Amino acid sequence: MMKNLSNLILLLPSLLLWQGVSGQYCAGGPGYTGDSNIETLDITGENATSISYIGCPGILGIEDQTVQSVDITAGSIYSLDIQFGYCGSFPYGGSGEAWIDFNQNQVFEASESIVTSSGNPSNAPWNAVVSLSFTVPPNALGGITRMRVIQEESGTNPLDPCATFNWGSATDFSVDITVLPTTCPFPSNLAISSITSTGATLDWTENGTATSWNVEWGAAGFVPGTGNEFVADMGNITQTSIATGLTSSPLYDVYVQADCGGGDLSFWSGPFSFSNTYCIPSYTFTNEYLSLIETVGAIADVSYTASSYPAAGYADETVQIVQGYETMSFDLNTTYTPAFGYQVNTWIDWNSNFVFDAGELMGTASGTPSTNQQIVIPVGTPVGDYRMRVRGAYGPTSNPPACGSANWGSAVDFTMTVIAAPSCLPPFDLDSVIVTTTSVDLSWLELNSATTWNIEYGPTGFIQGSTAGIPLVVTTNPYLISGLNPSTQYDFYVQSDCGGGDISAWRGPYSTYTDCGLAVAPYYEGFNNGVIPQCWENLASGNPSANNLWLFTGAPGYGATNNGKPAGSYAWADGSGINPDSLMLVTPEIDISQLTSPFLSFEWFSNNTFFPLDNNPLIIEVFDGTSWNYLDTLLADNVDWMFVNYDLSAFLGNNIKVRFMLNQNTTTNAAFYNDILLDEVRIADCISLGGQDGSLDICRLDSTVNLNNNIIVKPNGGGEWSFPAQPGFLDDSIFTVNLLPAGSYEVYYTERFVCYDTTFATINVFNLSAAGMDGADTVCKNQPIDLFGALGGSVDLGGQWFDFSNTLLLNSQPKAEPIPGQYNYFYVANNGVCPADSAIVNIKVEDSCNFLSLGEELFTDISVYPNPTTNLLNIVNPSNTSSLKVEMLDMNGRVVLVENKALNNASEATLTIDYLEKGIYTLRIYNNEGQKTFKIVKQ
Repeated sequence: MMKNLSNLILLLPSLLLWQGVSGQYCAGGPGYTGDSNIETLDITGENATSISYIGCPGILGIEDQTVQSVDITAGSIYSLDIQFGYCGSFPYGGSGEAWIDFNQNQVFEASESIVTSSGNPSNAPWNAVVSLSFTVPPNALGGITRMRVIQEESGTNPLDPCATFNWGSATDFSVDITVLPTTCPFPSNLAISSITSTGATLDWTENGTATSWNVEWGAAGFVPGTGNEFVADMGNITQTSIATGLTSSPLYDVYVQADCGGGDLSFWSGPFSFSNTYCIPSYTFTNEYLSLIETVGAIADVSYTASSYPAAGYADETVQIVQGYETMSFDLNTTYTPAFGYQVNTWIDWNSNFVFDAGELMGTASGTPSTNQQIVIPVGTPVGDYRMRVRGAYGPTSNPPACGSANWGSAVDFTMTVIAAPSCLPPFDLDSVIVTTTSVDLSWLELNSATTWNIEYGPTGFIQGSTAGIPLVVTTNPYLISGLNPSTQYDFYVQSDCGGGDISAWRGPYSTYTDCGLAVAPYYEGFNNGVIPQCWENLASGNPSANNLWLFTGAPGYGATNNGKPAGSYAWADGSGINPDSLMLVTPEIDISQLTSPFLSFEWFSNNTFFPLDNNPLIIEVFDGTSWNYLDTLLADNVDWMFVNYDLSAFLGNNIKVRFMLNQNTTTNAAFYNDILLDEVRIADCISLGGQDGSLDICRLDSTVNLNNNIIVKPNGGGEWSFPAQPGFLDDSIFTVNLLPAGSYEVYYTERFVCYDTTFATINVFNLSAAGMDGADTVCKNQPIDLFGALGGSVDLGGQWFDFSNTLLLNSQPKAEPIPGQYNYFYVANNGVCPADSAIVNIKVEDSCNFLSLGEELFTDISVYPNPTTNLLNIVNPSNTSSLKVEMLDMNGRVVLVENKALNNASEATLTIDYLEKGIYTLRIYNNEGQKTFKIVKQ
């Protein structure tokens, strides 16, 4: 009777794939024979029959000796005698290990390893028999199961029973286990019927009358009694969750024990091992890979291309979805790089158990360098998502496994989505009948009876539904699409309209180039496809080999290796060539008549680290329709890509070509060490990119400014900041201001397209506000007070004065109060950017004198302006006080100006003081009857 423990939610993060597959034992074994090997093997013990085996010569892979069987009993101890030797001439060392599949789940778990051995057979006696003992678990399942023995040269224990290795041997035998009768039979046939990323359904066969079972699980290798426990019985076999707290492990073991009641428990049955993540295949060498994997004919197809070896030989492309329905078929095409013979296998995990079972191998093909295989979705496949793996390996007979290691090749995973069969099938076999410089005659195979189709096309890579796509509704097949640009790659999509609103999925993209013709500027080429661009010419003088032309894949050498860009994203010329002397890469013919200020620009790289300054020249020339015109010769050593541009206005009346020529015979030492790289070729108008200047007021107290904080409007955002006056004050976009004097500074933001475009950020740096040092003065009643004169230290003029009642003063020379006492006046300096600063002036008004009694009342109406001033000082005498004289004194009391006539019976006079230094002066206006003084600030 089968009892199920459903949906054990195990929450297993980051698990690796279970080694085995359902329905067969895993493959593996040596790829070579003739050296280390198993010479003899024998098992002895209670009730055991003997295996007599001689292992030389060995065979590739797993040697099947299951016709040889040994009888053993559960719970008994046995001796395994192994003689390790060699079948060739080299007694290399290594390790040996043996496993017996006690739970008969066709997986050799780590817990089923019965013996291990290691050593160097060259140590005498190198071929001695090694005797190792093991105990058959009491809960081992009865019946015939399998034993595997491996000797791996240079291996390290523990070995992998499913690994592919170079030298050694691997052999399978049969074992017949006898189980002694017990009063509580243990469960058998442990299996996982379904697995998800967070749980699993565990099934088993009850061999007695138990209605309750103990379940334990944990990391692979745990001992029953130390794991996570769960009790299952007839009432809760549909339990959906169990206690969590598991730790991440590459593999999990599960045991089940029957409870027959009254304390009568069976042996533990297990372990059964599983995982809920897919294995990651690996490779020994990194120079061969699948450069193309594409499906053709599915409802939705996938297309994977690679210009270099993927990391660790594996690419997760499960975001790409191939879509189909049960019973439909589609083609899977692959290309192997370099062009060697290879085999490619395709699996789809239809039972979603995170294992690519043998029965899930859906296609296999071999060829040089391309293969084609047909994949058929099995009848009855439920709608849903499945994992598809495509794995290629060198050698048409290599038969790469879904998991484990191989020497050469790569593997890629996709998502296979099975949908319900649509009533309106998409078109099939998109193709072009005729292609011209400006048109494509597009054709397709209609799988329904549709007579109307939707087409959408645009430049290769355009997104359907975007403004880059051009939609059409057509009623003919083929259909001529015209008005295209020459030498341009386009993508085409077609959709069948079956009527009544029933439309198919889109088929596409189908990509093709228009024929070479006159390209129209603006023109761009980024060399991102790993092949020579359409309609470009790759020429050389002499009789060049393939490596002595411009290259578009692979990596340059020496100083150009670490150029900062991935291989396959630029063009490059190998400096190693001696002949020919000239490699020439030529653009298509380009019409620049639509440009108003045509420029050519590109990036290039040159760095001879072996012989600096000994460079291959990169020569730039322009063809005007009649002859080649020299533009420039570039020579440099630089660790960064360099940008150059050239004015093409002289060629406005012509169609042009541009030639990039490498002369390899002009270096002094050797061209060998100086590869030249080319990228980002543009022919376009030199115009403003739309940046807007900006400014920012900043206090030195803030220390730094982030120039990217919207001070300017950037044209596109891919430029660089610079401060040529003091480069050390700028780190990327962080501008240091605390060490700069107060003033305005322009920082440049430069972007380039075909020309440079510079946007300015004006940074106005302000010193800290300075109100000076507190001061004091003693005055008579009603006497004008010189508040600035009372302050000490550095003072920012232009601030505000407040009197002792916190009332704003109109100037800095108020009259003293008529009442004796102590009065505080406050000065606040604030430049509007830095924090404000303040100072206090204490004025003592004495009772012993009154300024009005000194005759000063005669001068009450006299005033001066402006104050502060720079060049001119005006004196106003509205009462026309007579015979006034003027003198000005500096801070040290020295007379710096005398004027005896300007105010002689005059109501106003102007003094010129531009020759005086900046500072504070005392202006005295007087006659024989009295005087009046002013503090004058000269700026």
